[in-house]
Amino acid sequence: MKSKIHIGNIIIKTLKEKDFTIAWLARQVYCNESNFYKKLKNNEINIDLLFHISNVLHVDFFACYSEELQKNGEISP
Repeated sequence: MKSKIHIGNIIIKTLKEKDFTIAWLARQVYCNESNFYKKLKNNEINIDLLFHISNVLHVDFFACYSEELQKNGEISP
C-alpha cells in the first residue's frame, strides 16, 4: 500500500511555520538548493535525509507515517 503522505509538503509547511527557508534547510543538510527543492516537491526523500531533516528542525517527521499505519489498522499503537 502506497502512503498518501506527501512528506515534502509537510516539511515545507513546517519550514514556513518556523520562519526558515528551503535554502537554509538545504545548507543544514548539505544539499544543493535546487536539487533539494525538487526532492521536496517530488516527495523523493530517503530515510537518511528525512532523519537529518528531523534532527535539524527538531520534528519527528516519521511520526506522520506511524500515525497513518495506526489509522489504517496496519500496526497497533
